[in-house]
Amino acid sequence: MRVLISPKEAFKRIKRDFSNEDFGMRAEQLMDRVIRFINLLRRNRLAVHTSNEIDAIHALSLVDINDPFQFYLALKTCLITSHSQINAFNRLYLQFWGTGPKLKKPTDGDDEEEGGKDDKSVIFRKLDDSPSGDKSRKGSKKTGSDYQEVPTFTYSATENLRQKDFEQISQEEVAMMDDVFKRLQIKIREKKGRRFKPSNTGNMVDLRRTIRQSTQRGGEIVNILKRERKPKESKIVVLADVSGSMDAYSRFLIKFTYEMQRFLRDTETFVFGTRMRRITDILNNRAIETAMSIISKEVLFWSGGTDIGGCLKEFNERYGGRYMAQNRIMVILSDGWDKGNIEELRLQMIRIKRGFKRVIWLNPHLQYDDYQPLCMGMATALPYIDHFLPCHNVATLEKFLDVVKQI
Repeated sequence: MRVLISPKEAFKRIKRDFSNEDFGMRAEQLMDRVIRFINLLRRNRLAVHTSNEIDAIHALSLVDINDPFQFYLALKTCLITSHSQINAFNRLYLQFWGTGPKLKKPTDGDDEEEGGKDDKSVIFRKLDDSPSGDKSRKGSKKTGSDYQEVPTFTYSATENLRQKDFEQISQEEVAMMDDVFKRLQIKIREKKGRRFKPSNTGNMVDLRRTIRQSTQRGGEIVNILKRERKPKESKIVVLADVSGSMDAYSRFLIKFTYEMQRFLRDTETFVFGTRMRRITDILNNRAIETAMSIISKEVLFWSGGTDIGGCLKEFNERYGGRYMAQNRIMVILSDGWDKGNIEELRLQMIRIKRGFKRVIWLNPHLQYDDYQPLCMGMATALPYIDHFLPCHNVATLEKFLDVVKQI
């Protein structure tokens, strides 16, 4: 089992491996700048978690930090978790370190710097100090001890928010997104079941109730009672992944689930990461802001690791007997990244496949044309999924509702 340590403890371990006092002083300055760079990424809405921070610090002890290309690749490999973060990371890296990959200018042409064809399509500027140095480059703008943030995401009008990736939603647009969710037409077509219920507008005679009522009047039939078939709705069970790799999407997907619970009767919602937690009662009868505040305090594994197989086992053992039924739909919101037991995941997906009417898996990374389920968790679960759909914006969630309506 992996034991998480703080960045300071990780630095101490790295420093113990070297006896050179000069390296120790340079390493201390380098770690301070790396941590400030990571904080800059976080302020610009790039999800960097403690485990990524530790991996990045450890990676720098394994590469030549005087080589700009190796230094850049070490940070990029450890701190990026999504394809869509690459451009934002490159711009912030160039701003903070003063060296980095060549970026296209928004207005002018593609003016290339020297040496652009012999360094694996990455062009670096020459600096007087290396990334490990303690000198700040000229012309860099600071606010206090931190570098100035740069806008990395484009803004769109309100009518375009439906098509905008949740990962690119700015703080100013969050309130507007709440209004978009409230306007969603969440309604599933009712299907008629085999059972009947009394009805004043039905077109079928309820002969049994009519005769029973006539006995109270000496066998005289005064009113002819009607009946109709009971509606048979497809009830939904939602399992939402709130681990670190889903951090950019989790809050918006929970808000979407909140709206589903308002309109779809008996919808059940769970969140999972390293453990499973039922939040149906938290989302019911509360404003979304209050519900999110309570969830952030009570769900201690939010933005942590992922054990999909272990969480599905907990669901099947504690709740499966109650919620597994032929008219229920299982909806899993996850990117499929899993650090748990793959065989356990396969066994639990078999149980879910047998117990639910349909299994729908929503994956935000399915938006990419070149996406392939290469991670073991997603590849293991895929054979037991009936519908594999994206969920990176409001438009894709509306398509998901269309699929549910047809089931």
